[in-house]
Amino acid sequence: MSEKSAFRPDLEGLRAVAVLLVLLYHARVPLVTGGYVGVDVFFVLSGFLITGLLIRELSGTGRVDFPAFYARRVRRLLPASALTLIVTIVAAAFLLPPVRLPDVAGDTVAAGLYVSNMRFAIQATDYLNSALPPSPVLHFWSLGVEEQFYLFWPALLAIVAGAAFRAGRRDVGLRRVGIALAAVLVASLLFEVWLTGVAQPWAFFALPARAWELALGGLLALPVAATLVPRRLAPWLGWAGLALVVASGLVLNDATAFPGTAVLLPTLGSALVIAAGLPLSLRAVPLPAAPNLRAVGGSVRARRQAAPRLPVAAPAPELPASLTPAAVLSRAPMRYLGRISYSLYLWHWPILVIPAAFVGGELPLPVRLALAAAAVAVAGLSQRYVEDPIRHGRFVGLASRRSLAMAGALSLAVAVSSVSASALASARLGATGPEIGGSITDVPLPSPAASPPAPNGPAATAGPGASLATSALASQPAGPTPVPTLPPPPGGPVPADLAPSLSAAANDLPAIYADGCHLDIATVTPPRCAFGATSSPITVVLFGDSHAAQWFPALQRLASQHGWRLEPLTKSACTPVSVTVFNSILNRAYAECDQWRKLALARIAAEKPDLVVVSTSIAYQLVVNGQRVSSGTRPDLWSRGLATTMRALAASAAHVVLVGDTPRSVADPVSCLSQHLDNVLACAVPFSEAVDEGQLALESGVATLTRAVFVDPTAWVCRTDPCTPVYGRFMTYRDQGHLTRTYASGLASELFAQLPSLP
Repeated sequence: MSEKSAFRPDLEGLRAVAVLLVLLYHARVPLVTGGYVGVDVFFVLSGFLITGLLIRELSGTGRVDFPAFYARRVRRLLPASALTLIVTIVAAAFLLPPVRLPDVAGDTVAAGLYVSNMRFAIQATDYLNSALPPSPVLHFWSLGVEEQFYLFWPALLAIVAGAAFRAGRRDVGLRRVGIALAAVLVASLLFEVWLTGVAQPWAFFALPARAWELALGGLLALPVAATLVPRRLAPWLGWAGLALVVASGLVLNDATAFPGTAVLLPTLGSALVIAAGLPLSLRAVPLPAAPNLRAVGGSVRARRQAAPRLPVAAPAPELPASLTPAAVLSRAPMRYLGRISYSLYLWHWPILVIPAAFVGGELPLPVRLALAAAAVAVAGLSQRYVEDPIRHGRFVGLASRRSLAMAGALSLAVAVSSVSASALASARLGATGPEIGGSITDVPLPSPAASPPAPNGPAATAGPGASLATSALASQPAGPTPVPTLPPPPGGPVPADLAPSLSAAANDLPAIYADGCHLDIATVTPPRCAFGATSSPITVVLFGDSHAAQWFPALQRLASQHGWRLEPLTKSACTPVSVTVFNSILNRAYAECDQWRKLALARIAAEKPDLVVVSTSIAYQLVVNGQRVSSGTRPDLWSRGLATTMRALAASAAHVVLVGDTPRSVADPVSCLSQHLDNVLACAVPFSEAVDEGQLALESGVATLTRAVFVDPTAWVCRTDPCTPVYGRFMTYRDQGHLTRTYASGLASELFAQLPSLP
């Protein structure tokens, strides 16, 4: 079949359905909660179209012309994608916080080389990077998957079937292609389902876990596929497939373990739509000639009378041609959206993301819809004046050598634009000055005028049936505590000698991150690490999550000054509180945290340290029996879990100190300050939003009930109202919830004053 006869107008319509799902989902239109499945529709379509093209080439010539194949891919994909990347990085240089430009530039270079899916998978499994704002080129991950597919797919088919096609054994060649595709489908699908449960980001982004979707489409390109769908049943199967695709976009959501088995909905739906519209000429199956019944004895009438009468199923009703899914999908508006679907996919995400990042918050729905409409208009222009002309040979012609040279030139242009934008951002951040050299000194903190506020109103009274949370609150002093009058923060520009500088703040981490003493999400066995006076008989243990690890620089200074042996037992996103929590990176209950906590508590019980300093983030979602609990149930569960941990520590250590969570910033302070170098107050957060007074009171009560010391660090971090991310010349935060190493180390004397005396 020729390229022209293989054209399927209904598949343009299916592309329209796919890109509309993606567009509406990214615009956060209500009800379209699973529109990300549009990408899976594209994968199945790509597998069908590319495999069909390769089979036709192998059938005609017995080989694959690799330079010509890749030249066609270059002309089809690279000009529009390179233009999108260059425009995006230029817009980001002027509209995004300068401190974000190095990351975005790296994303853009990776996207230009079609390896961004690997970069985003690594970032998504890296706890330190998982909370980064969305990259304006995040959507290029799917193009990375497809381009990597294009690298090995032609070679695979040529290796397994090329010899058979060259020998004129077409049936053998097709059979070998089918076996190869089926093997890829089964192996990749099983791998993807398994990987979703253990490393969901890699299952989402990596080609080995997605290859089965492309193989599914490839199987439909085999001529035998057209014989498997009865002609009268085909339209009904097509409508069923279309319903599956649309339903998956409405039923699935961000909480779905995806891809997993949920991805079968859009992929099988896409396969049904493709199969239902296979050309009629491929469905015609030659039948054997009818036998001459008279020649074998008896008349036809006699044979019919003698033959047993079997029940015959009523044939499926035949739909009018205008009501078939192929006819509906082939209508002009759908075909137009399908034609511009590639450019629309490229442009819609940066058009939606960059304005939201510029204003620093979510845009209203009408604005998001207006931006989505603008993306359609930009895509139409891109398709007409960039995508189609170069694809059909204008400007560079159709010669493979020229097309591949264009690929190199465009990739270089993307890299140069990205590096230039990053350099521009670094120049703008140069105003914040270099890093401070030498040893870190104490942050000069004057005595606070008043303590951080406790909850207003009388304390709760604990009765016989009161919950542990109520009992904890009851342990606080009775009577209302007035909210202190905090001084206004100093205004002005970001200090020229800011420590650490804005360009370094995000990576100003405690030393235990680099040396492997702070565990990542996957690891459960606590390492044996010791700092300070490692042979000292006085042992201090730091126990908790990353919000505990942020106090390591202060404790490390104290351990060196006072001759302690300091042992960190910390793990990312894992609270020391005896509760099961949900992990958003794994998209499931965090079983690894429960295992680590049990091992860490056993280690502490065996070592019987002189002091355990424990701290935790309060921003966890709790899980009971596999279900996330409501906010109303959370306080009592948290109190009971915290009390369980504190009692276990009290039985193992001479002293236990619970350090409350530090105030939080609503926006990323580093990004915010890089956009407002002349006004620190632009990034300040009201005290009431930064500090959870109720949670602090609850944890203080649990500490009292379990005979532990409670340390409230609020006054060290938020000394004004609103709270600012800069104190003097010190950068307080490295992100929304963690202190910089520099600032935390400078709080050593403040922390020491709150600790119990050690031998």
